[in-house]
Amino acid sequence: MEAEGLAEVEKLNLFFPGEVVQAIQEILPSDDPFDAADFDAVGYINMRFPAEQSLHHIDDVLEEMRLRATATDSQIRDVVRSLASADQDGRTSLLHAQEAIAELFARFQDIKERAGESEERVKEITRDIKQLDTAKRNLTASITTLNHLQMLVEGTQKLEALQARREYGEVASLLQGVLEVMEHLQRYRHIPQVTELARQVEQIRSGLEKQILDDFERAFHGPASRQPTPTRALAEACLVVNQLEPRVRRSIIEEVVKTQLAEYEVLFAGQESDGWLSKVELRRRWFLKTALEFEKTLAAMFPPSWQVPARLALSFCDITRTQLAKAMELRTQDVDVATLLHAHKVMSELESVLVRKYAGFQERTRSLSTASCTTTTTTATTATSPVNTNPFIEEEQLEASNPFSTDTQAPSPSGGGGGETVLLISPFHGAICRCFKPYLKVYIDHVDRRLSDQVEKFSGEIRAYRFEHIDAEESNVVPCCGELFTIYKGELGGLVEVMQRHLREFCGKVLRAALPRGGGGGSGGGGGAANIPLPKDLNMKEISAVLAQVQTLWREGEGGAQKGWGEEEVRRVCSVLVSAEYCEEMTGRLEAKDLFHAVLAQCITLLVSRVEGVCEAALVSIPKQSWVLEQTGDHSPYVTALAHHLAAAIPPVRHNLHTSRKYFTRFCDKLAAAILNKFVQQVYKCRPITSVGCEQLLLDCHALKAVMLQMPVVGSQVRRDPPQTYTRMVTRGMARAELVLQVVMGEYHNNTALVDKFMRLLPDATIADFQKVVEMRGVKERAALLELYRQRTTTTTATTTPATSPPPPTTDSSYRPAAPVPAPPATPSPEHDMSKIARLERMLKSRRLIS
Repeated sequence: MEAEGLAEVEKLNLFFPGEVVQAIQEILPSDDPFDAADFDAVGYINMRFPAEQSLHHIDDVLEEMRLRATATDSQIRDVVRSLASADQDGRTSLLHAQEAIAELFARFQDIKERAGESEERVKEITRDIKQLDTAKRNLTASITTLNHLQMLVEGTQKLEALQARREYGEVASLLQGVLEVMEHLQRYRHIPQVTELARQVEQIRSGLEKQILDDFERAFHGPASRQPTPTRALAEACLVVNQLEPRVRRSIIEEVVKTQLAEYEVLFAGQESDGWLSKVELRRRWFLKTALEFEKTLAAMFPPSWQVPARLALSFCDITRTQLAKAMELRTQDVDVATLLHAHKVMSELESVLVRKYAGFQERTRSLSTASCTTTTTTATTATSPVNTNPFIEEEQLEASNPFSTDTQAPSPSGGGGGETVLLISPFHGAICRCFKPYLKVYIDHVDRRLSDQVEKFSGEIRAYRFEHIDAEESNVVPCCGELFTIYKGELGGLVEVMQRHLREFCGKVLRAALPRGGGGGSGGGGGAANIPLPKDLNMKEISAVLAQVQTLWREGEGGAQKGWGEEEVRRVCSVLVSAEYCEEMTGRLEAKDLFHAVLAQCITLLVSRVEGVCEAALVSIPKQSWVLEQTGDHSPYVTALAHHLAAAIPPVRHNLHTSRKYFTRFCDKLAAAILNKFVQQVYKCRPITSVGCEQLLLDCHALKAVMLQMPVVGSQVRRDPPQTYTRMVTRGMARAELVLQVVMGEYHNNTALVDKFMRLLPDATIADFQKVVEMRGVKERAALLELYRQRTTTTTATTTPATSPPPPTTDSSYRPAAPVPAPPATPSPEHDMSKIARLERMLKSRRLIS
């Protein structure tokens, strides 16, 4: 059998693919030449017998080959035998596995059958439990329903007996329980017995309704109705009414109110004498007497939730309003200011009393009076006073001169101290006084004439008013401002439109007219400043023109702004500014603040223009001096001139605005911004300029920055640090000039270096700014630079990251280095620029220009 196996092996094709042979060699590496896939028999023989002399070993080689072949055959035979036994073992293992699987399947079937049996037993157990639970619930529901039914039957029978005896106290409590039981039996209304009981309950309620209404009818319209007195039966009947329909309660309240006010409607129904406006005091006395008697006698009979006294008062207001409106309609020609004001005052006082007395009353259904009026509950938000954030003073106190302060501070209903208070508007607000609104034109015309006369009077007084020097603790508000708002306080009552118109006249004829002219120092009204449009005439297109007009006001006339403005004009403008602030504060509730905002802005602009005009000569001189320097020195003369002008101009403004520190801060901000902006523009005009000239300008920048930071407190005995916002604004404005000078004084070997540094230091600059920098450097061929800058800005805008490969370097003969260098230097780094700034700062500190 082994021979047959060997024969079959010899017949097999044992040539494997190259990938298989390579994989076998990787798994079982061998150095035997016979194991090689490319075995060459001729080459192997030549290797064993390289020369003719080696042939005498041929017998040994043959014997070795024969032994090797015999060993290989033996190995093959062993492998074939092992394969035959492995096949038999495999069949045996497969048979055992099949038997194990069959046994496992049988066990699974057995477990499944047992699980089914267990499930059936659990279902039988739970079925019994569910049946018991259902039986328990049904039994409980049945017992509860039977109890309710028994209670309903007994309650119905007892209610019928109590109704017949008019024992309303027990009826009230029992009826409430019966109605609650009926709610539980609603789902059983299809049962005839329950339906019959529900019908009986409704009959009892209807009977009680008719019976109680009859009792109240006899009490208020029977033999003893002239002096009705509260009885215990009627008080208990009111408790029963709470269990009946709401219309029963409304009917009773309407009947009671109508009975109480019947006499009033008769007494004051006429239009000739008792019903006229002059008799409102009698109306008020009648009502107060009737209301007091009602609260002492009948009010205790009604539940507090009915609010019968409040409804009686509201009906009185409705009837009074209707009667007064009808009387004034019939006698319109007899309505005069004195009578109208007296009637309005009396009725408004009565309304205020009712609002305080019935603070918790909110009427939603106004069906108690013949003239109904819908009143809704609204909310109002009380605005908190603005917080003063002036950094130059340590404490701010509210002005005590506000005549409206006692009238506008209303206590919070909740008593809380929050920033927002919710006010519930009572239905008594305007319940009577609404009838006077159609006839207030008589009063409005009267106040209109009075205010017109007063404004004309103030206009004449302001021309002769002398703006005297004031002490630190005095106020320089124009006296006519206080007089005006004293009149407003007395006349304020629905006259907002008229008062706003006169505020505009006061703003134009008095405050604006008090501003000085542009050229001279006169105080006449109607100066150039008064021609600036009021806010109602101002739009966005006119703002630039208005500002330009204000800027030129102080440059007109003989002698210019510096000569034409003296200390008196400073006091005049500051006084108008403080007066406008006072008027703005007073008119917060008249919604006319924009008028005085415009005056405030105009005054600040005038003050800024005045100081800016004084400093203009020093600023204009910057580009006129030579900046081709060989060495730096102390700061330039224009810095000293600016410091001198500011030291002379700022203290008078600060002194006259000591009560308006907020606007002094705004004045400083605007003035600093204007001076710094003009300084930067003058720096652009400094050409030709060398690197040393740029360093000198940097020295001037630091010196001017120190002057501007101390500007708000210059000449002040109390030294305070300027606010952070002002410091940041000055630092930011001066930094732009310093960055421009750094770009101009730099050394560049090509156009790209200049453009890169300009874009890095001034990323928000425009092409016009770049052109000015190029002109300062004296570059002749500017077209290539501007085109390169335009390309770089376009590329930067179109992409989110800068270009990684710069354009090829180009040389430009127009670039002249500040000093000879042996080789073209690289682009100056930020560290190199910072080293220059550090040297300048050390130089400044050594000369004590900055601390």
